[in-house]
Amino acid sequence: MANNRLVLVLLAASFVQQCVSRDPPAVEIPDQGSVIGTYIKMFRTQRVIAYLGIPYAQAPVKEKRFTPPVVDNLPSWDDVKNASTLAAQCWPSPRGTQGKHNQLFMDLIKSAEMDEPQYDEDCLFLNIYIPDATIPTEGFSVLVWFPASEFDGDTPFILNPFQMVFKQKLIVVTVQYRLGIFGFFTTMDGEAPGNFGLMDQSAALLWINKNIKLFNGNEASVTIIGHGTGGVCVGLHLTSGEWTEQMFHKAIIMSGSVLLDSVVRTPKHYSPILDELATTYGCYRRPTSSLVECLRRVEDHLLVENSHSEQWGPVIDKGLSNITTPFISDPPMMMIHEGKLRKVPLLIGHTDMEEALELTIGDMVEHGIGAEMYESLLEDAVTMDLFQMKFNDSQCGGNMETIMDAVQFQYKPYPPTTDPMMLRTRYIEFATDRKYVAPTIELAMHMSHQAETYVYRFDIKPRTKAVLNDIPEWMGVPHNFELIFLWGLPYWLMLADQMQWDSADKRVSDIVMTLWANFAKFTNPTQVGVYIKWDTFTNDEPGVLIIDRSFNMSDHTTMNFNAVKFWNHYYPNVISFAAQCCNDTYNSGTSYQNMLSSSVVYSILVANFILLQSFIYMQIQFFFQT
Repeated sequence: MANNRLVLVLLAASFVQQCVSRDPPAVEIPDQGSVIGTYIKMFRTQRVIAYLGIPYAQAPVKEKRFTPPVVDNLPSWDDVKNASTLAAQCWPSPRGTQGKHNQLFMDLIKSAEMDEPQYDEDCLFLNIYIPDATIPTEGFSVLVWFPASEFDGDTPFILNPFQMVFKQKLIVVTVQYRLGIFGFFTTMDGEAPGNFGLMDQSAALLWINKNIKLFNGNEASVTIIGHGTGGVCVGLHLTSGEWTEQMFHKAIIMSGSVLLDSVVRTPKHYSPILDELATTYGCYRRPTSSLVECLRRVEDHLLVENSHSEQWGPVIDKGLSNITTPFISDPPMMMIHEGKLRKVPLLIGHTDMEEALELTIGDMVEHGIGAEMYESLLEDAVTMDLFQMKFNDSQCGGNMETIMDAVQFQYKPYPPTTDPMMLRTRYIEFATDRKYVAPTIELAMHMSHQAETYVYRFDIKPRTKAVLNDIPEWMGVPHNFELIFLWGLPYWLMLADQMQWDSADKRVSDIVMTLWANFAKFTNPTQVGVYIKWDTFTNDEPGVLIIDRSFNMSDHTTMNFNAVKFWNHYYPNVISFAAQCCNDTYNSGTSYQNMLSSSVVYSILVANFILLQSFIYMQIQFFFQT
């Protein structure tokens, strides 16, 4: 190799490895065989041990396509298996577009030495990275990373865990799981209930629990972690019942919410897509067994290219199969409110401007937005919410205005302003509160009743200027960019023109890695190595660690809990009120008795609505006074 530095593995690319004269010890995996890994080295004195491309389930091909992973009779071998290279990636979506935050982040981390990605349907593998250090008595704690991507496979990428493993002395396992149509296809019945990608993750956790001690890991200290869609997966495992019972002991959710209505769909959503698939591939639509058998005969790359894979994702699979236990029995919000939440310590949070890169397009980046556009953008977002909830405003008169009045009461600046820069910031706050802040705090509130819960908000961007190309100075931390610090990029990623990282970025990275590793090892993120106060989150004391240059706990000037109350409690009640008025007014019949009954119900609802507004107003006043 021309140099010793370790480069990113991106889209199934191979690491640039520096192997020493001896190989790591061979590990005998019961019922599979012996594997030998490789030393990955950075500089002259830093190295970790890697065992790559280990199968944790049978290949999901042919008759096993569109079925749960098979964990019996795992792939085996007679000779010693060379586990020094990554296996093929699971098929992603064929779409050529990707979110701007993904695009910019991947432009930052990609390396000139990377190989062309290799994809295959046979992709259920995991990779184990182990410290080359003294083994603790109980073994190394284990961090299981579900790679950041979308369920349909949009922009999957694998980040190099070298620095986390080397500096923090824990094992990191990265898991590949089926995406798109391979991972989430459903026929809305027992032929293919769906959620196979989530079941793959459970199969990987089962393998880890059985075998990680062979790699000097502690099977009693397993933390699952995910970012974005990976974070959604972690949230779904918290409510998955039997599928991951006792398989993990802590959870970390970064910038992903399982509580959004758009995350999990009902089976009926997929009915028209099944019709299109049958037409595309010349299959019988019914019975569904014929459709499944026909689709199993289609070559994998053809199925990816023409399968509407952008549509596939988690589905409520309760009642779809008498053989398979449902992975998602009800909407996650319902299960959480019913107390069906795994009792494990949770670390959860988001950045301060998650979707800023997606929301600010064109002139908005430089010139902001006008008052008319601001109100239009708020209305578009609310309309999308109502569409997803199947709310029909065409029969409900002014009910849409009632909902918009509530949103504008919360987000219309006061005193009024036409400052385009201020309105731009306010719009980003609106979107962040709605999609990230409120769901994060809601889950934290429920989890904090039963286990230690820590909440953060990431407010710090790198100081290294080359990292911030195409990110405006006024913008906070976009989606993905906190991963720079979590995985220690300032220590190993060589920037363009050999530019060096700012030493302050390295210090922040050390702190963040230590906090996350402490949580995985001790539950308390500040147990050792850092002098930071990070209080547990409780309903009485809902503290949030603001990760900036100061690392301080939040107060009323740094955290807007009023917005959290609005989205989690007030807004759903307003929509419920509007929908009930609609149903009572237009579904009650035309008789005088029904009209009288409807008017009484309407009056009661109006009275309740006014009381609700008064209650929320008093809460707001109380919050700002305290």
